[in-house]
Amino acid sequence: MDLRGQRFTVDLSDEEDERASPSRVLSNATPSLSNAFIGDIQERQPTPPTAPKLSNPTGFPQHKKRTRVSAFKQQRAKDGKAPAADTGNAFGLTTSTPNFSTPSTNPQGPSDDANERRRIDEENNQRLAAMSAEEIAEEREELMAQLDPSLIERLLKRANLDQGRGDTGIEPPKISEVKEKPEEVAEELKHGVPAPEPLGKPVAAQKTVKFEDDDEPAEPVALQPASELPEQSNIEATPAIHFPQPQNLPDLDPSDPSFLENLHSKYYPNLPADPSKLAWMAPLPTHGSIADQESPYYPNKETMSASALRFDFRGGLLPPRISRAVPSTKGLHHHGEAPEAAGYTVPELARLARSAFPAQRCIAFQTLGRLLYRLGRGEWGDEDSEITKGLWRCVEEGKIVQTLEEAASAEGGHQGSKVYATEAAWLWQKGGGKIWKAN
Repeated sequence: MDLRGQRFTVDLSDEEDERASPSRVLSNATPSLSNAFIGDIQERQPTPPTAPKLSNPTGFPQHKKRTRVSAFKQQRAKDGKAPAADTGNAFGLTTSTPNFSTPSTNPQGPSDDANERRRIDEENNQRLAAMSAEEIAEEREELMAQLDPSLIERLLKRANLDQGRGDTGIEPPKISEVKEKPEEVAEELKHGVPAPEPLGKPVAAQKTVKFEDDDEPAEPVALQPASELPEQSNIEATPAIHFPQPQNLPDLDPSDPSFLENLHSKYYPNLPADPSKLAWMAPLPTHGSIADQESPYYPNKETMSASALRFDFRGGLLPPRISRAVPSTKGLHHHGEAPEAAGYTVPELARLARSAFPAQRCIAFQTLGRLLYRLGRGEWGDEDSEITKGLWRCVEEGKIVQTLEEAASAEGGHQGSKVYATEAAWLWQKGGGKIWKAN
């Protein structure tokens, strides 16, 4: 089937001159799928990027002059007040020499309040000029006697303000209204304007507490080297501060038979004595003594219970004589019922298997597994022997097999003790896996 159509060209270039030219369509061309969608690939040479240019070499934005007039300046312009020029004094007074010949007159004229105040001031000055010094003193004493002292104090405070206005009570004085004589005005300008007294309630000084010991000594403390200090005998025997002094007890000797009693009386005299709690600290009894003969693992005993038998870490039985000959570096000595003998009994291993410390549980599981394997294989006699029956009785009373099974099947916890418990249970199964109950 023949398809009739027209051939056209699609411009895929990015050049501006090529992009402006329209696509050409040929009327007598056959269609081509490859030319309809794919054009020629043209490579362009990239230009290196240009670095940004700073408007200001310092890196900070340039100052922009404000063309808008501020609100404060607009308000000043509405009021018709021009800004005052800078002057060399605090009140903005001019430094030029004033003209005292003729006072300057305000073209607008002073207000009625100012005229009344000036008139009263002139009358008072005339009356004071006509009075002598004795008459002024008599009038002053009469006023002091008639008026209230608090009212007089308030009037004097108000008079010191020099008729000031404003929040601070200070107003720059006018040269034309201060004095009438130019000599007095010049003298006052020479010395400056007096500072007015502050308004408000005076602040009282903060109260402080002072002790006699804080006073510095009038004379320096006598300092002298340590080599010239007086002897101890010259110093007062009784100190200023009393501290309890311990009794002078002799030094402790661990080999002393009464070591525990001396230890308690020296360091813990106020606590009740309990010798059973300090029994593990007692020194080992000497060989052949009465305390040594009372030991449950004494070699010369005629009978011995199965619960007193001791085993090493391999599960082997340690006879009493060999147990006493084992050095302490083997790690088999502990504070048990017979501290002089090495090894662990079955009840002691059962207690360690339920310890809260994983290391003690690991040692107990490993030793019990090997002991159960030897016991099941009949290493210490058949099932009718007294040793075998006594040991199985200790295993049953201590619930050792149940402890091993629970530890081996526990979820979580210390994984090392779980591994040792699994190994011990496997050794028990290899030895027979039975609990022989004694009759």
